[in-house]
Amino acid sequence: MMKFSALILSLTLVSQAALAKILVISDIDDTIKVTHVLAKSGAATSFVDESSRFAGMPELYQLLKKSHKDIEFHYVSLAPWLLMRDKHEDFLEENDFPITKLHMNMGIKQDPELKQKVIRKLLDKKKPELVIYFGDNGQFDTVVYDQMVKEYPQIPYVSYIREAYSSLGESKYPTLPGQIGFVTTVEVAIDLIQKKILPENIYGSIEREVFKRLLRDEEGGETFGKMVFPWWQDCRDFKWQWTVENPSLQLLAIESAIAKKCQK
Repeated sequence: MMKFSALILSLTLVSQAALAKILVISDIDDTIKVTHVLAKSGAATSFVDESSRFAGMPELYQLLKKSHKDIEFHYVSLAPWLLMRDKHEDFLEENDFPITKLHMNMGIKQDPELKQKVIRKLLDKKKPELVIYFGDNGQFDTVVYDQMVKEYPQIPYVSYIREAYSSLGESKYPTLPGQIGFVTTVEVAIDLIQKKILPENIYGSIEREVFKRLLRDEEGGETFGKMVFPWWQDCRDFKWQWTVENPSLQLLAIESAIAKKCQK
């Protein structure tokens, strides 16, 4: 009887271990890494660069990890495994992104349905209480995340889409209704706090990180350019949608920089 009870307990623990209360599903290029995938020259530069992270994104992911016990971070990229696995792994590890698993195309030929397949398996297996999607409006993310939300309407979600491109310019996949467009990590932090997903006391560290990098970008001299607003970023579709009481001078400066960068 004791052996049987021990077996039941073991199976229960294994079953619980397979679950996660929160799933973070994140794209890499143009979402957390400054890449410019829609330009061949930009993508070629990012291939050899492992430090071009969007300011504040590793810190934001780490704060999510520290704030929630049962959370997993899955990175889903359409890049081929053979060509980009080491580069993506090095980028994530060297920039201190929390990693549960990296999912990529196993062959050289791109599978346009890869993200849907990976996400379906994760949602079916993990049965999360919340999914946080991070992507950009350059390649498929908006369409994929919208499709997954419609296929799994019972799972609460929030979708953050970096306005890396504009429907007025290069983007063929603009941010869709229900998705939250952002330009810097600051807006995501504000939104996660207002949704009670992150505690309010984490905000200052994200704001300082973005503001510090913004000042550094303005000084110039960086090998791979600006890490808050890359020169190629076209955010003319972006709309600020948050109310912040008693904003700091740093936040006002960031808002002003966003308005200047994203003006039509």
